[in-house]
Amino acid sequence: MKNLLFTALFAGMTLCVSAQKTVYVSPTGNDACTGEQHRPFKTLNRAFVESENNRDTLYIEVASGDYFLEKSLELSDRLNCPVVVRGDEKNKPRFLGGIKIQQWKKYRDGIYRAYVPEVKRYGYQFEQFFVNGVRAIQARTPNKDWFYVKGYKEYPYVSGVRSANYATQKIMMDKQDLKSLSGLSASELADIRFRFYHKWDITQKEVAYACPDSGFVYFHGGGMKPWNPISEGARYIMYGYKAALDMPGEWYLDKSEGYVYYMPRTGENLETAECIVPTLHQWIVVKGKSGAVLKDIRFENLSFQYAAYSMPKFGDEPMQAAATVEAAVELEHANNVNFVDCEMQHTGGCAIWLKAACTNNTIEHCYIADLGAGGIKIGSPWYTNDSTLISRRNVVNNSIITHAGSELPCGVGVAIFHASDNKVTHNEISDLRYSGVSVGWVWGYNNSYEIWTNVLMKDGTVDFAQVRLVSPAVRNLVAYNHIHHIGWGELSDMGAVYTLGESHGTRIVNNIIHDVLSYDYGGWGLYTDEGSTGVEMSSNLVYRCKSGGFHQHYGKENRIENNIFAFGHYYQAQYTRVEDHLSFHFRHNIILQDKGETLAGPWENGKIDMDYNLYWHLDGEPQFGKHSFEEWKKLKEKHSVMMSPGFKDALNDDYSFATLKAARKIHFKPFDLSKVGVYGSAEWKERAKMSAQQLDLFKEIAKVRLKK
Repeated sequence: MKNLLFTALFAGMTLCVSAQKTVYVSPTGNDACTGEQHRPFKTLNRAFVESENNRDTLYIEVASGDYFLEKSLELSDRLNCPVVVRGDEKNKPRFLGGIKIQQWKKYRDGIYRAYVPEVKRYGYQFEQFFVNGVRAIQARTPNKDWFYVKGYKEYPYVSGVRSANYATQKIMMDKQDLKSLSGLSASELADIRFRFYHKWDITQKEVAYACPDSGFVYFHGGGMKPWNPISEGARYIMYGYKAALDMPGEWYLDKSEGYVYYMPRTGENLETAECIVPTLHQWIVVKGKSGAVLKDIRFENLSFQYAAYSMPKFGDEPMQAAATVEAAVELEHANNVNFVDCEMQHTGGCAIWLKAACTNNTIEHCYIADLGAGGIKIGSPWYTNDSTLISRRNVVNNSIITHAGSELPCGVGVAIFHASDNKVTHNEISDLRYSGVSVGWVWGYNNSYEIWTNVLMKDGTVDFAQVRLVSPAVRNLVAYNHIHHIGWGELSDMGAVYTLGESHGTRIVNNIIHDVLSYDYGGWGLYTDEGSTGVEMSSNLVYRCKSGGFHQHYGKENRIENNIFAFGHYYQAQYTRVEDHLSFHFRHNIILQDKGETLAGPWENGKIDMDYNLYWHLDGEPQFGKHSFEEWKKLKEKHSVMMSPGFKDALNDDYSFATLKAARKIHFKPFDLSKVGVYGSAEWKERAKMSAQQLDLFKEIAKVRLKK
């Protein structure tokens, strides 16, 4: 009987193997060929067609080399079999969503130019440009930092939910700041773009009308958001015009002539440099539909580079986390689609977006870098009552997400919107302009008419709605990530890990977080905002955050336990809103400081379950409002202690324990810091590190911002 069973199983396996098929893709191939190894296809689009007549796994072997993409890989029909697309691990094939710019000629004053026939021939206009894989800067003024708005007036014409759907704005500026615009024609002025920096997002607009000599500029489009208006004191830059091209690394496109102008950086030789402008907005679109989910696709050992982003007609309106900005890879109604050991670099927008109804997808051991906006988005930021559209059980693991927010600084490393049971683990997330990981997408408590979220309108736009709903962003896990060097002093109100709305069962554990630098307020390590509820934040190491290691704006029944909060600049921990319910548990934490306030806000009056914490100040005593530590113990924390935590060398970022004497007094449970971050080869771990040059630059910016 056993022999018969073995024979039957073996026969089944033989049939399965015989049904497998392998096709080949090569940069020198032809889609009219058969796809055999000696007659390969040219594109992935053609190779995927072979799945139509295959019942078992289709393997697509991709030869190394460069593939300049003329169109995206778009999958919308159900596949008849699993598909594995793979390249060489050591020499990944490159899929390039752009075109090369060549034949540069000297222009003047250190500037070169090249003719781009596609601009005149097809009316193509690009907004990103890269030289040897380094993002060039659209010519801007000022070259460093920003100017400041003097005043504003808005004229609303079409009303909306929280702001006008259509309005014009008159923005008053210092005439000296607009000096570089003097003498420009009306058409030249119309091409100039302004970027306004708000608290946690930006506005970008083209000029509707300008009078530089009088110091004002008109814009039109959406109305200003009341929480982030272009008001007096708002920062701004001007970019995208020829007169601003005065610094190495800057470029400008003359749309009327078809020339791109560029001032090379030191060491760049345009005769040999790889100069690329993105032409495609997306590399891959996997779009199933209800009842016809696209599933079982694996992309392995592939490099995707250069994806475009174009500012909408009426500009980029303020949007937290760049929530609605497109991604170079987008999935919808997709299951078990996996990206393994892939690269995604040089984008204008976001890198990957697992949109509606995405389940059991994985991003594993991927290098995601040089991003115009954010890295990875999971779920939709617009709410629906259809629970089948909620994205679930996706995994982002052992990946590097770095250098993001170059075009839209409000982008997030990993943003989880209306999605549940996702895991973000063992990643290196660094060099961002805004938050590292964001979880949730409602403002307020469940089933309250005061709750706000976004909804998708019939015309495809996104607006705000105030409705009764239950946030589906539950049971998400953010664990063992190394999140650092974020903010760069550009935006405010950020957290290395940020939660928004009720997020029952969400766990933020065993992460190392450090060097969070906001422009103004709100550079926190852990940040429970806008009704965050049921969130556990435990066993995290958080240090050198401008506004402190932890802040709760308002929320309910969160657990902030067994963390190390060290060396916050202004505060160590902060609390804002007193409410009738239990705000959070704050127990078994170690707070180490050398400056700033210890506990900022109304901790004395709040409903907080706090005790068994350790406080230590290297150069003075901890501050508890008007109370001494002994008074504070009697008032709030009977068993807390003030003593050295016993770290080996915290001033040099070594938070391992030389002695556990103090930790035992507060029942602190040491956690293994060696398991945090990416794992694998020494080469992979080294790739996750920021360069010494970038680290030094961050320190210099921190010196300036922390003086203000």
